[in-house]
Amino acid sequence: MVLEQYIQRVEEKLHLLVKKLQQVQSENVLLKEEVKTQQQELQQQQQSLQVLEDRLQLMKIASTAQGGTAVAAEDEAFKKEIRGKINDYIKEIDRCIALLNS
Repeated sequence: MVLEQYIQRVEEKLHLLVKKLQQVQSENVLLKEEVKTQQQELQQQQQSLQVLEDRLQLMKIASTAQGGTAVAAEDEAFKKEIRGKINDYIKEIDRCIALLNS
């Protein structure tokens, strides 16, 4: 009699454990889906941020090209950077022309 009761309690606990396992597994699936959704949203936001940063860069370049006035030291640094890049491009073009002429 005592052994049967013990076995019955073990079976009950086993059923409870199986039920909890199923709950945890279903919760795990939901959490994985949520993580996937959040990762996709983060990727979209990063892409949007990159597009906005590119637009800002283009606007700064356009402003510099149009002779816009520098408001901050950051703008001056940006102008110097753009001038440096333009000078590098010109040097590279000159090298290419020299190679073509040889």
